[in-house]
Amino acid sequence: MKILLVRPGAPNVLSFTNILDSEPLELEYLHTGLKEAGYDDMIYDYICQKKPFRQVLKGYEPDIVAITGYITQENMMKKFCQQVKKYNSQIATIVGGVHAQINTKVFYTDYIDYIARSESVDAFVEIVTYIGIEKGILDKADIINTNLIKNLSDINGLCYKTYIGEWKNNPMIPIDINSLPIPDRSFFYENRKHFRYLDLIETANIKTSLSCPYDCKFCYCTLLNHGKYRERDLNLVIEELKGIEVENITISDDDFLVNEKRLMDFVRLVRENNIKKTYVCYGRADFIASHPGIIKELADIGFKYFLVGLEAINDDELNDYNKGTKEEHNAKAIEVINDTSAQCIGLMIIGLSATKKDFDDLYNWIVRHELIHVTISIFTPIPGTQLYEEYKDKLITNKVEHWDFLHLVVEPDNISKHKFYLYYRKLILKLYKRARKAGMYEYLDLEYYKKMLSKFLLRKAYLDW
Repeated sequence: MKILLVRPGAPNVLSFTNILDSEPLELEYLHTGLKEAGYDDMIYDYICQKKPFRQVLKGYEPDIVAITGYITQENMMKKFCQQVKKYNSQIATIVGGVHAQINTKVFYTDYIDYIARSESVDAFVEIVTYIGIEKGILDKADIINTNLIKNLSDINGLCYKTYIGEWKNNPMIPIDINSLPIPDRSFFYENRKHFRYLDLIETANIKTSLSCPYDCKFCYCTLLNHGKYRERDLNLVIEELKGIEVENITISDDDFLVNEKRLMDFVRLVRENNIKKTYVCYGRADFIASHPGIIKELADIGFKYFLVGLEAINDDELNDYNKGTKEEHNAKAIEVINDTSAQCIGLMIIGLSATKKDFDDLYNWIVRHELIHVTISIFTPIPGTQLYEEYKDKLITNKVEHWDFLHLVVEPDNISKHKFYLYYRKLILKLYKRARKAGMYEYLDLEYYKKMLSKFLLRKAYLDW
């Protein structure tokens, strides 16, 4: 039995820049589980794929195609499933990932057979095993791990169609993150040159927790794993780090800076095991502001970039987001990081009530607090979050590709859309020029831009049937 694991392209302006391309860790987890069960699989990742999907489909001839993606990839996920069924209606299609986990109903279609909502690798392999037995590809007697033989109704978080065509959702049980395997990174090593974070080339991903312990109204990650935050055993984290054969590591946790004792234990274990890596992680401003010693220790063992959810520069907006932080935390967090060898990447949101003055004030605040790396997102209520429930009746678009934080999905309060975009783009350009002048984007030379253009021109050919 052959399983094709797919991560389609993200249809937005950043998808061909190649500066924030992450290892397909979610697919590598599935690959590892399938390999341990004795099944054959192949990963198709648009980031590094040199063939259109149709060619890979015809060349591999899979029995099952499983596709993952974020909200902006929803239509691509559906399109790929349609292509699979058009090619061979007997191929089973499965969709999964963080978007499908919460917004399951958008995938209720005739060309999708199963929706895998659980984070569990075992649950996915159970689905594959069931399909193999049902289609007569597998014999129960030949299955290595008989625990994988389950009825559909017993598989964690599975959504499937009954014989009369109705969709049924199994209960979603939060998983123990320690049940996830250490991923087989064969695919990553074969394609390592394609995965990077800014100037950090050949960057691997590692996951040390699931979900998030906070409840910001705009945050999607806090909903994952059925809303249950789970931390991974540090001994497993260290074991995985020791086995990763590249220097650069992105910690993909929504918030790595949560538990003071755990972080100090992490620092100690990294030093005891003489692990020499360069790290990127996410963290909250209030934790950073109140733990300068820990941030210094982390910087000393190789943390280069701290991505900090600053969100806003005034307390009223922060309160509206239920962020639980204040502007003074933001200012202090930048100061704490700037006092180390690491760099702060400020993650900020420009709200719907913004006027020209607000755009100018934001730029001046960034300059005043010596923040060089900044990303400015446009206020975007993600389906499934508290914020979305407040704004779902005010949406001005139903195009999921616009949920990339670069588009307005709700009408601005005080200025026209045209002016909003004008001020937004001017702000982004000013911030880019400032960062470039500070030496932050030296790797973006003429040759790099040529490669970006080449990928842009090829993108349509790779995605089309």
